[in-house]
Amino acid sequence: MTERYERHARKIVQDFLDLLEPAARDCLPQEHLTELEMMIESAISTSVLGQLEAVADQISDLAVEVRRRAEHWQD
Repeated sequence: MTERYERHARKIVQDFLDLLEPAARDCLPQEHLTELEMMIESAISTSVLGQLEAVADQISDLAVEVRRRAEHWQD
């Protein structure tokens, strides 16, 4: 998945650069653009991981509920 996030981060940076005037674009060193890509990729990864953790918590809660209902299905 990381490669997918890296590609997306590169596209975001490229889209940003496309909005700039050529003179402004030329003032940004590649090193800074690479750092920006890494920060964006990290933000995407952090966001996705947070959502995965939330879903995992929901699945865990559901498993507890299923077990509880299975134990008391005849009650």
